[in-house]
Amino acid sequence: MAATQAAGCGLNYVVTAHRPTNISGSVVGHFTGPDDINLIVSKCTRIEIHTLTPEGLKGILDVPIYGRVACMELFRPPVGNKPGKDLLFILTERHKFCVLEYDSNTGELVTKANGDASDRVGRPVDDGQIGIIDPSQRMIGLHMYEGLFKVIPIDDRGQLHEAFNVRVEELRVKDMKFLAGFPKPTAELNQ
Repeated sequence: MAATQAAGCGLNYVVTAHRPTNISGSVVGHFTGPDDINLIVSKCTRIEIHTLTPEGLKGILDVPIYGRVACMELFRPPVGNKPGKDLLFILTERHKFCVLEYDSNTGELVTKANGDASDRVGRPVDDGQIGIIDPSQRMIGLHMYEGLFKVIPIDDRGQLHEAFNVRVEELRVKDMKFLAGFPKPTAELNQ
């Protein structure tokens, strides 16, 4: 979106007329209800929420996001959330994040948490930002800068706490996953 004014001319307003169509990511889970199977698709600056029905996919919401979605993950905190419903974690390319919940009564999204995960120092990753969530729902891990792994702890009530960085030796991380079955959160980094 841009506004320009040339000498002797009026103000011009330029805006994109079409919604994004390129799918940049998707997740499947129980977002709108414990018995619903949802497909959530990110398309650049929008997310679409669909429910699986016997007739096929049914669109529930099409929501704009202020920023380009870099990654998104569904997770279910141990307690403090409606039984059987997942929360949606979204990270934008400018390192802003939010945790969203679907309100079944109003049919709208509710922001449970949000913040800025950026750091003042560090070289941004070339291969794209990575966001992962521990299988035991104890933390969110972000790889946004070379040599750094940002950790956002999640407490027993599902609340996010102060983020901190962990140095990693690997500079060129292509993918990473938390491993299940460990007493402490353990991540695998793939170069």
